[in-house]
Amino acid sequence: MTTPTRIYKDLDFSMALTTTFDVAKRFDVNSVKQSIKNLLLTRPKERVFQPQVGSELYRILFEPMDVLTVEALKSIISTCIKTYEPRVKLQEVAVNPNYDNNSYDISLYFYVIGVYTPVTFNLTLTRIR
Repeated sequence: MTTPTRIYKDLDFSMALTTTFDVAKRFDVNSVKQSIKNLLLTRPKERVFQPQVGSELYRILFEPMDVLTVEALKSIISTCIKTYEPRVKLQEVAVNPNYDNNSYDISLYFYVIGVYTPVTFNLTLTRIR
């Protein structure tokens, strides 16, 4: 029995041109990473036909940078991914405040269903007015 070469595929939202002038695509792990980033950066009620999809990260970014805020970010991120991304088996969420840049460095460690190697995804949340 052979494993499929492409398990997941999505459109690439960077809108990059391909050599065939076709719509760019993302496959497998890159597709899931793009989906996670979109989920975390989408506010609830922002999607017209799916108002419940999204996370409340934007509400936490202007709170004081302390242990309680870090734990709240971890909770929001893990709940959002477990609820809206069924292709992921989340292992760990690491949130490190970057005091010099007023941002949070987020590292997600997970497995993509059907892919047997662990995946690391890094994202920086910055406070922007």
